[in-house]
Amino acid sequence: MGSVLRGSDSPEVYAKLVDKGFSGRITQVFMEFSFLIGLCFGGMGSFAALKILHKKEVIKLKKYFSGQQEIYEDQFQLQLSSYDQTVVDQQASYETQLTTLQTKLQQQTQEQQSILKQLTQEKELNKIQQKKLRESNQDIDEILESLEQSQQEILMLKEQEILALKEQNTELAINLEQQKVELFTLKQQLTNQGHTLDSQGGDRWDVEQVEELLAALFPNVTLLRDSLAVLVAQPENLVKLIKAIKDICEGNSYSPTKVRATDKKWTECRVPHINLMRIYFQKCKKTSGYQVLISPKKNQKSQDQDYEWLKSHSSC
Repeated sequence: MGSVLRGSDSPEVYAKLVDKGFSGRITQVFMEFSFLIGLCFGGMGSFAALKILHKKEVIKLKKYFSGQQEIYEDQFQLQLSSYDQTVVDQQASYETQLTTLQTKLQQQTQEQQSILKQLTQEKELNKIQQKKLRESNQDIDEILESLEQSQQEILMLKEQEILALKEQNTELAINLEQQKVELFTLKQQLTNQGHTLDSQGGDRWDVEQVEELLAALFPNVTLLRDSLAVLVAQPENLVKLIKAIKDICEGNSYSPTKVRATDKKWTECRVPHINLMRIYFQKCKKTSGYQVLISPKKNQKSQDQDYEWLKSHSSC
């Protein structure tokens, strides 16, 4: 038999193939044998000899075919046993693979359950952290709100203190102006009564008194050159000159002009109602306060002399 048993062929199909091959083989052999006998003996006269020979050959053939059939049956049984073993092996392999797949599936299921459990725990932990964070943010908001309220209260108190100080400063300024007016009025009354400060040395303001007054009113103002002597020499203009110095300190000087001859380092201002009086001043850079020069303008030459003196004077 030339065919080979495959795993997909059943035993019944194999048996049919064996019977069909055996019958065809017998027929083919018999035809070849008859043809050879006819060629060898030929003729009708040798029919008896051929008949005896034919019987012997048929017996041989039957024995041969009987042996071949037994061989085929043995091969068939062997292949059938091999097929059964192959089926058993395949079944065992399938069962092993199935067991392996079931084990892997069980492991993956356990891993999935572990991951889901971990995710659930992390989700709960995240919720707790978010809750704590919201509470912390709420505490921070409350602290910030409290600080803002405290700052507003402090600002309100400071504003009230500033307003009170401004009111005090205003009252002090008014009192100062009133005292200045009273002083000026007193001097006018003395003048109207025929008494001047020049005729009565005891009532005239001396240098020390004027210096003490200016030190009390303007501690950050330095009078230069003969400014103090000018103030003492003109008691009738003392109040106006003091008012002009006060305006300089407050940044409200009357008709200020930069002096070009001093490279605009000094400023010149006038005194209201005193046409021939000039006040030169500069704000100190190294220290706080002002330097002030009071000088009556006698003529253009005297003013030029003042410019030359200011240029030679060092800055404060």
